[in-house]
Amino acid sequence: MIPAVSDYESDAAAAHAGYAPPPPRTNTELNLSVLQRYLPSIQTILSIAANAVIYTFDSDSQSWQKSGIEGTMFVCAQSPLPNSDQPRTCVFVLNRRALDNLIIDLGRASHVEIAGELVILKVDGDTQEVDKVIGLWIHNDNEDTREINGAMILESWKVAKAAGTVNAPEEKSDSEAGPAMQAIGRKLSLSNLFGQQRGQ
Repeated sequence: MIPAVSDYESDAAAAHAGYAPPPPRTNTELNLSVLQRYLPSIQTILSIAANAVIYTFDSDSQSWQKSGIEGTMFVCAQSPLPNSDQPRTCVFVLNRRALDNLIIDLGRASHVEIAGELVILKVDGDTQEVDKVIGLWIHNDNEDTREINGAMILESWKVAKAAGTVNAPEEKSDSEAGPAMQAIGRKLSLSNLFGQQRGQ
């Protein structure tokens, strides 16, 4: 009896001969699919910065403090809420230092300005939370990266403000937000990410 002869190349070629290669996707399409896992309402990416660092303003010491969030920043257009046709936009920072990403609904920002190297946003808090002042420092990997992204945030906020979404009551349902959606400044826990176990 002669044993069957096999080598890796012939087995691998035979095993994969029937599979078509995955369709080519652009970086924008890949980024969009990742963002939609966190926030399904995101429709398009308006602007991207390779790196942004998030600061919060400490009113007691009157100084900026690093929040521990930094990573790729996206300015995104979102689909309107179910009972509205008003445009929505957000700033999404995909944190590379920890699990807590930052999502700022520009409709909840009462003020946005560009001050030097920072884009400053005053975000209205919920009834239990105080308003937050957030500074976005955008790494200028090209000459105009900071300027383009700052202008896009400012213009997107103006569109949301003109549409009347600023200071609108929070209408988002938990089903609209992805599993990692969290309020600004709140840490993400495993129970928030995966839900409570039944029977506990």
